Amino acid sequence: MTGVQRYAFELLRELDHLLASLPEGIKPVEVLVPRNAHDYPLYKSLHIKEVGKLTGQAWEQIELPLYCRDKLLFTPSGGAPAWHDCNVVTIHDAAVFVATEAFSRIYGMWYRWLYMRLGQTANRVITVSEFSKSELVRWCGIAPSRVSVTHLGCDHVAALLPDWTILDRHGLRNSSYVLAVSSRNPNKNFRGVVRAMNLLGDRAAPFVVAGNVNSQVFGENEALPASVIQLGYVSDAQLRALYEGAGCFVFPSFYEGFGIPPLEAMACGCPVLAGDIGALRETCGDAALFCDPADPSSIAERIAEIMAGGELRQKFIERGRLHALGFRWSKTAAETWKILQATATDC
Repeated sequence: MTGVQRYAFELLRELDHLLASLPEGIKPVEVLVPRNAHDYPLYKSLHIKEVGKLTGQAWEQIELPLYCRDKLLFTPSGGAPAWHDCNVVTIHDAAVFVATEAFSRIYGMWYRWLYMRLGQTANRVITVSEFSKSELVRWCGIAPSRVSVTHLGCDHVAALLPDWTILDRHGLRNSSYVLAVSSRNPNKNFRGVVRAMNLLGDRAAPFVVAGNVNSQVFGENEALPASVIQLGYVSDAQLRALYEGAGCFVFPSFYEGFGIPPLEAMACGCPVLAGDIGALRETCGDAALFCDPADPSSIAERIAEIMAGGELRQKFIERGRLHALGFRWSKTAAETWKILQATATDC
């Protein structure tokens, strides 16, 4: 699950809990989905409604605005209708403007235009960090007063029972490995970690990567060497086991809007090495070690420090667990609901 998908899934679940606790009289909240949607979550207060005959972006841009005419539409994925008269949209970052090489040409062109359009027409834009807010103001020309920041959560990972079979299947049980978790986006800098491992030589631990490739969205990926243990898609329960079993979690991205995986790792007691960039400084605070993502020697040095164990490693385990407690999806949902209520009065 990507960060955008995780946000939508956890936010709707917490909004459902929030609405169930509110007094009677709240207008019904519908979740509109295309006809090919499936595997719905079970909600108590949100009403799922299949509408239209189209799918994909044709549904999103043509049918969706027709079915919510004269109503407030909230789109948590950034892919909002370009023409709608009452719109709140979450845009997670400005990566399509800054990290253009990380996306396919068609995907990048479409979302650069769409974000600039929504930046001018949406009643309210939600984003996930102060860093992303500054980027959207810069690249999309949005007035700062129309952008609200809601930090994301990581407590979903604490609700899971770890599935240790993923470690047994790949010979990772009782092995001190370096873990990376992400969609295979060139911006995530897996090649930098591979080069760092080469610099470490005999001191290098196994490098494990969990996450899928999507060439329709992301740019071309360099093939990783055979020495990298590539797990592909893993379940949430398997992901928790991987975090808990890892000696170190690496996230040396070149660009991020927020960064959920480092917080997930912290919540599971896994020390984190993150790229020294604006959003990750904001998200991780003093609970992570930082490296220069463009310098494999910096990545290698920090990995060696963490994997050596001792007081440094224990310090970042303890800091991480405490830091992760401050990021809860219930808080994200409560802040989002206030924004939606305030915007609805203008529609």
